[in-house]
Amino acid sequence: MQIHVLTVLEWDARQRDLAGFMAQISNNDVVIVRNYLGDADVDAFKNFCLAFRASEATSWHPCLEGCPDYHRIHNNYPGAYVPAIQHSFFFHPWNRSFVAVSKFGAFDRLFDLKMNLSGENLGDVLANTPSQGVIARIVSHRYPRGGGGQAEHIDPVSPFAKIQTLIQASSPGIDYNEGGLYLIHPTTGRVAIDGYTRKGDLILMSPGVRHGVAPIDPDQTLDWTGTDGRWIIMPIIIHSDHVSDAGIRPRAMDRL
Repeated sequence: MQIHVLTVLEWDARQRDLAGFMAQISNNDVVIVRNYLGDADVDAFKNFCLAFRASEATSWHPCLEGCPDYHRIHNNYPGAYVPAIQHSFFFHPWNRSFVAVSKFGAFDRLFDLKMNLSGENLGDVLANTPSQGVIARIVSHRYPRGGGGQAEHIDPVSPFAKIQTLIQASSPGIDYNEGGLYLIHPTTGRVAIDGYTRKGDLILMSPGVRHGVAPIDPDQTLDWTGTDGRWIIMPIIIHSDHVSDAGIRPRAMDRL
């Protein structure tokens, strides 16, 4: 497992050799693209989420036809695929909020990359709705200070999810001091990732590597109403809930 830090120009060149890139991902290497998004775009995205939080009550909706955009608080609720302490935001292409958040970043390039790697003809995934089985989503998590985090788990690997794309939307050492993303190396154990990142960096990794989010500033008081803590942005392609196969869901390590 190696960590490769690239400029945006270097990342653009690396994409001309996708086979070599995927060989690194298959080796559980991590690629970090410095300043993939500018600070202003990251802050605008977060401010949109905060305004959405203020205007909409927390809720949850299965990803079925007509699913609205929504936000919810996870606080180790029973039945979760992966226990977590996080505030999550979900935006879908068939709703107008998706268009609003899309303008804050080059998310379409990441969706295109995932589709190019899939080798499958799924059409324009950004035009799909849940009944078609595979949909695009932009997800954001805020892990609050006071213990926000996520249990160790493995994400589903599929033809259209061969890589995980995470955008660091906070400044380690400023928005939070302790905790964050870690991976499990098969021989050396836990490898902390956030110390290599800055706000706006793109993190590319295998979804199949064991990983989690260590508690964020656990000695502080948990505050769901704040704006700091650890934020991430995830442009993802997933199976909708019209597909019932449990094998396509994330798996917490204590449930394997």
